[in-house]
Amino acid sequence: GLSADAPVQYKGVGVGSVQSVKLDPGNPRDILIRISLVADAPVTRATYAELSSQGITGMSYIALNEGPGDRTPLPTSPAHPARIPIHRGLLPKLEQSGKALLHQTDVVSKRLGELLNARNRAHVGNILANLDGATRRLITLEDAALPTLRGLAKLTEETHRMTTQARDLLTTLQRDAETLHAVGGAAVGTARTLRYDTLPRIGALTGTLNRTATQVDRLTRELRADPGALLFGAPVPRPGPGEPGFRAPAAGGAR
Repeated sequence: GLSADAPVQYKGVGVGSVQSVKLDPGNPRDILIRISLVADAPVTRATYAELSSQGITGMSYIALNEGPGDRTPLPTSPAHPARIPIHRGLLPKLEQSGKALLHQTDVVSKRLGELLNARNRAHVGNILANLDGATRRLITLEDAALPTLRGLAKLTEETHRMTTQARDLLTTLQRDAETLHAVGGAAVGTARTLRYDTLPRIGALTGTLNRTATQVDRLTRELRADPGALLFGAPVPRPGPGEPGFRAPAAGGAR
């Protein structure tokens, strides 16, 4: 509780002390707290008081604060001291909050008691049993899935290896294709040379050989008909009509 000589603070600054604490003669339900303040304490018509406590010691003191409203100085005198209204402070608020908390705790305890009756306890037991069974089944499924997962890991490794081999094969095929392309280009050049250079020469040579063979064949026939022509030369052909030395054949000799 609050006692005489308790400090009075204005926004955390000491400005006075409590002189006395007594019941209001006009209304015993109210308590009058007489305080003494320094002359320059900024007390206005909007000033109000709260009952607070200090730190770890828990000593009560009066805290003065400014509320909204008229900020003119509050007139006072020893014969007619001014009255500063007191608002609910921290301790009453804590007391009220504690009572509300105790009430809520009591309600929660009653509801927990209702939830934990025999029927609900059996229901919770069934739920826990079902959860235990589900957990066991999950463990069984996990054990069964482990070989499959290992097989998938091995399959992934084999797939990676085959992919690497396929990539190497594609690289080799690409090099072979480039080589074939180069060979094809050379073959095209060779074919063009054969077509436009070698083959025409072979054709001309073949024509020459044919003409030479014809001449040799004719010469052979002439030598067979007149072997002496090889020594004496070919016989001079008889002059034709109009040529010197031409003689017409006898009329009787014509058949």
